[in-house]
Amino acid sequence: MEKPDDRLNRAVTPFPFGKPLHREALRKLPMPEKVRIVVALQKIAAPILRARGETPTVWDIEV
Repeated sequence: MEKPDDRLNRAVTPFPFGKPLHREALRKLPMPEKVRIVVALQKIAAPILRARGETPTVWDIEV
């Protein structure tokens, strides 16, 4: 019988083979792609940080 935690973990993990393989795939990305990801995350976080009264840092770079 399946435990509720098992169903939750499977639903939350969007990667079919889980976190270790996803992290391995991220490690193998070239540096410019990693920087693109960081900048995208900074852009997502910026409005949230501004709403909290903080000054966000979003790199203004072309990669």
